Amino acid sequence: MGPTGQRDIRLALAGLQAGCLGSILMIGWWLAAEMLQRYSPWMVPNLLATSFYGERAYGSGFASSTWSGLALPLAVYSGAGILFALLGRERKSGAVVVLAGAVFGVLLDWFFFGLVLRRMNPMVHIYSPDRLILASHLIYGIALGSYPGFASGLVPPPEPQPSELNQEVGGGIAQSSDESSAGPVPFQEATPVPGTSADQDA
Repeated sequence: MGPTGQRDIRLALAGLQAGCLGSILMIGWWLAAEMLQRYSPWMVPNLLATSFYGERAYGSGFASSTWSGLALPLAVYSGAGILFALLGRERKSGAVVVLAGAVFGVLLDWFFFGLVLRRMNPMVHIYSPDRLILASHLIYGIALGSYPGFASGLVPPPEPQPSELNQEVGGGIAQSSDESSAGPVPFQEATPVPGTSADQDA
């Protein structure tokens, strides 16, 4: 695989990590904001779950169908993170990337909630809290700005140059030759202590 393909894979993995992080923060914002308003924290996930289970999934409690309402944004927005990283290419972390991520999050809100879900599931368009959803997409977009940091952590270490390999091999040979030339240490006989034999004869 060429350098371009390796770079695209690295960017895709970094975008997946950033998108997953943003999705978790977005869902966390849904839960926390609903609890602060003294509503059930599962209202938005259950509303999204109606896309799969119909009106019976829209309730205030946690049910088995709630998992689908949590998995849907996690999958969609993690994939959107891959797209954002591939579009952004190799960039350093900074305010420009964060601002671009915030704009991307707002556009994704308009596309996914305003167009796709509006046609696929009108209940989402009717009952979704628009301000809460918009704020969560801003949080998601800001998190997307972290993909350059994830990408830099996926860069493989540089391969050693031939000159460095020659130096290491040459140094190892010189060290082994010095050790072999030193030879074994000669054996020294113990010197008898004066007076020892006289004491034994006595």
